[in-house]
Amino acid sequence: MKLDTQELPVVSVITVCWNAAATLEACIRSIAGQTYPAIEYIVVDGASTDGTATLLARHRAAITTLVSEPDHGIYDAMNKGIGLATGAFVLFMNADDFLADPRAIADAMAEIARAPDGDVFYGSILVRQPSGTTRHDPPPPEKALEEMVLGCLPHQATFARRAVFEKTGRFDLRWRRHADYDWWLKVLADPSLKLRQISRVIASFALGGASSDLAKGQPEVFAIQNSAAVYTAPEWVQRRLEMFQRAQLAARMEVAELRAAALAASQPGAPPARPPARPPGRSLRQWVLSWLPRPLVTLARKVKHRALSAG
Repeated sequence: MKLDTQELPVVSVITVCWNAAATLEACIRSIAGQTYPAIEYIVVDGASTDGTATLLARHRAAITTLVSEPDHGIYDAMNKGIGLATGAFVLFMNADDFLADPRAIADAMAEIARAPDGDVFYGSILVRQPSGTTRHDPPPPEKALEEMVLGCLPHQATFARRAVFEKTGRFDLRWRRHADYDWWLKVLADPSLKLRQISRVIASFALGGASSDLAKGQPEVFAIQNSAAVYTAPEWVQRRLEMFQRAQLAARMEVAELRAAALAASQPGAPPARPPARPPGRSLRQWVLSWLPRPLVTLARKVKHRALSAG
């Protein structure tokens, strides 16, 4: 991808991948199709053994720098990308993610130009799941630390000045699944770094992969959180406890309501539900959710989404 000679800040977009032939093409096309002219596209492949190499060769003209060699995991590959980047800003776009539309980077950089004192800028994302796609709008910077207790700011929609990594360091390879969460806490703990929000959707994110494996990943999030100086201050210990208690209560309420509704629906002679019969092809859970009180469903889904998207 040839860089434009205009005096625009170069954005280094970094994609790391391994055996990603099934999803990588949509990612590459979304970056190649951007209207912003000053993009440096770096792909770090972990020596894939599927069709990834063939796909990358087919799109080689759209890639500024391509590396394909064994690595020590996703964050080792991301660190390689940071080392190769020459742009003023860095944006990570994983192999199963893609930019929301052709003007995503151009619009983001226009907002960044209006807030030149910022160091890390983040926007919104679309979250793709088998049940559908939802928009996630993260909170403003003053609520960022609260958001990080039960969730995480979206790195697929984050433009960080490359110089920020000189202050925070690169991703800590002690953390195999959520080193980006650790990096965010370092950003938030540094008073010299200014956070700014971008008021548009930047990317589409596929919920899944290593970061969404709760049984393996969430203990790592807790370990990072519990060792972070900002969260071990007495006032945050109390606030985190209260937030986790509220989240547990909401999750228990959802489970209790689902169980009660399912039990009532299974009883002989039970009054007809709304709808009166489960439509063909709909799971029991989908059917029950369709007639539970909307406020309860909304609350439960918000809590579940925050938990799943942590890191």
